[in-house]
Amino acid sequence: MQISIIGGGRWARTIATVLCSLPSRSDGVVIHTLHNAAGVAAWVDGLRLGGRLRVAAAWPDFGAEQDRPDAVIVANRAGDHSAAALPASRAGIPVLVEKPMAFPQNRIATLREAAEATATLLAGSNVFLFARYFGAFAELIATLGRSHRLSFTWTDGPADIRRGEVKSYDAGVTLFDDILPHIVPVLGSLNFGDLSLEAVAVRWGGADLTIEARSDGRSAELNLARDGSGRRRLIAIETDGGTATLDFANEPGFIRAPGVAYDGDPLWDSAPRPLAAMLTAFLAAVEGQPLDVRLSPAHAMAAGSFADAVRGRYVAHQMQWLDQRLGEPLDAPLRYALRELAGGDERVADTWSAMDSASRLKSFLSQSRLLSEVGYAL
Repeated sequence: MQISIIGGGRWARTIATVLCSLPSRSDGVVIHTLHNAAGVAAWVDGLRLGGRLRVAAAWPDFGAEQDRPDAVIVANRAGDHSAAALPASRAGIPVLVEKPMAFPQNRIATLREAAEATATLLAGSNVFLFARYFGAFAELIATLGRSHRLSFTWTDGPADIRRGEVKSYDAGVTLFDDILPHIVPVLGSLNFGDLSLEAVAVRWGGADLTIEARSDGRSAELNLARDGSGRRRLIAIETDGGTATLDFANEPGFIRAPGVAYDGDPLWDSAPRPLAAMLTAFLAAVEGQPLDVRLSPAHAMAAGSFADAVRGRYVAHQMQWLDQRLGEPLDAPLRYALRELAGGDERVADTWSAMDSASRLKSFLSQSRLLSEVGYAL
């Protein structure tokens, strides 16, 4: 099988490495990167995989008779996911799209419609649904009686190291668009699905959020942060049988409940890890097996729907907050918010001193994709 990976960042390279290490497979893999071809080529040379892993400085030619991929994995910049996935689906090529599949939600719907029109496989990446430690935690929760309240903390430090590299984020993608596609499917697996939004608290220009929601009458609090004090991944669920926690800041995590404490996955070092398991499931579907339900785009739709609800309140808060801060000195929260509104442009914060009136702020905001995506009226 010939597999094309669109994207040249850390996660795209991680996917390529795992694909090339899957047992009993000899797929050819091409990493397509428009902006990092030289760097990725040097990295590939260091792996010494011969011709099995190659680099291309352009996206795949889906109409080519030769070198047409049998499957595509989209792992480029989040804002470009739909632009990369849509041509593949329209060409009838199976696609796996990294999270967030697209945003806002109507772009996910467009991808699904394109795949359905060509009867082509469309899968959404959900690595954590393939983590055995989540399955073990869900099994424990089921033994503790009714769940009453859930708290989910997901924070990252300013320079977390993952797989030997500094982990970074796309400054043009909101924190909730980035993280909710991970969290919402996991909440569903823990019977905290069908979330309805209650409140959104915004701090540090949008780099720190508390999202309050309800699920079947129960409270679900999501605490998200970038550039925080450090990496935290903690789920706590209050049940009839007491509070159970899963701490997976360091995988496979540790599970605790009244009277019990144990490793989240004793097979972590002897059985396929989540990414390998997910990629294996996707390739099996490409080769004709039924699509694993954990890869269903329905998970991306649910996350996108909830993110859209958050987006409306988030944007309204940011507009009011920026207006109140006109004329104040530029600080870290302002820099974060302005960079996000400008699609990640690092230079835009330097223009803050010139935004000395509501009309100039409005002119700046009129160019923001974040606002245009929700149809925000200035």
